[in-house]
Amino acid sequence: MGKPKVPQAALDMARQAAGDIRRLEAEAASALHEAGDTAGHRKYLTDKCLTLEALSEEAADVLADADTDGVTAFTAGLEDFARRAGMALSLESIFFMGALLYPEEYQDGDLNDLERFIDRFEAA
Repeated sequence: MGKPKVPQAALDMARQAAGDIRRLEAEAASALHEAGDTAGHRKYLTDKCLTLEALSEEAADVLADADTDGVTAFTAGLEDFARRAGMALSLESIFFMGALLYPEEYQDGDLNDLERFIDRFEAA
């Protein structure tokens, strides 16, 4: 059995968001560890969560007319990421924001949860 299929535009959008999130995380780490800027660190992690939270809504337009076997699962997954990002934002927890997308057994260089999720799908 192959991977579930979703529109290429949705995969591209999700990959772009995943890249943006990695960049925001790197900027957050730099702000905290190199500049000692806790406010900047919080801003970058907040932006990470906002990016993740918006992804499901942004992808909804692309997925609205799609009729493939993976659209339901892809949509549900994005909505779950958005829900968790929204929870981190509402709790205002820097720890939760930073740990979002990273399982306990994560090692540097591994894919995060969003990247692994995207890799479960292929273009329709």
